[in-house]
Amino acid sequence: MNLAKPRFRIVALAFVAGVLASVAFAHEFWVQPDAFRPAVGAATGVRLFIGDGLPGEHRPRDARKLERLDIVGPEAGARQVPIDGKDGADPVGTITPTKPGVYAVVYRGKESTISLAAEEFEEYVRGEGLTDVIKKRAELNESKAAGGEAYSRCAKSLLCAGGESHGAWDVKTGLAVEIVPQSNPYAAHAGDTIAFLLLRDGKPVADAQLMALTRDSGKTIRTIARTDASGKASFTLQQSGLWVINTVRMDRVDPKAGRTDVDWVSIWSSLSFDLARAE
Repeated sequence: MNLAKPRFRIVALAFVAGVLASVAFAHEFWVQPDAFRPAVGAATGVRLFIGDGLPGEHRPRDARKLERLDIVGPEAGARQVPIDGKDGADPVGTITPTKPGVYAVVYRGKESTISLAAEEFEEYVRGEGLTDVIKKRAELNESKAAGGEAYSRCAKSLLCAGGESHGAWDVKTGLAVEIVPQSNPYAAHAGDTIAFLLLRDGKPVADAQLMALTRDSGKTIRTIARTDASGKASFTLQQSGLWVINTVRMDRVDPKAGRTDVDWVSIWSSLSFDLARAE
């Protein structure tokens, strides 16, 4: 298949697995290739992961939930190529990079609904930094009410073929909520600082929570930052290996839309990549 670090307002806090994962719904979701650094011409599986922290569990391909799964190659202006696969298969597809460089695997899921008891919902949105949702529920006297939500997921994963770091590391793929690194993760090493741009429908999102996850000594480590006025936030990534950056955006259902099954609509988004050891 052919395929000057800016300044930021940062609020950082570390968590071990379980602190924010006490709510059953508070799952991370990400795309992960079997090999983040495959050789050119080497086939590698693509998997969908979900879990309360890392390493998570992979899920099979489900046509009922899949809206989009494709790959963008390292060439300038490369088009998005669908990743084929059989329904129920795990991995959900296989890719074979034919040129060296960074590829982006892109996932978009269809909407599902859920209802959580008031305490669970409030804890969940608080953990995701959605203070505007908590405030709005209080204004509407809904703080003690169950939370009905329609949610969907976006995910992007970057892999580096043939040891070449040029390519689609900063590609914007049109996901409804998308996280875009502002410097190349495959030109970075453990201990480096990387900034990330958060986009909603292609526009920067200010004052939103991003969370960076990695694994150290058998535990998931979570670090939080909030985006600045330009939609960017940065993390110093201390560990080598898998990193997942994620966020949740949530909006109140427009009363004019005539929708009565839920009160809130959310989009979860993540970015995964592999970070090299410090030189």
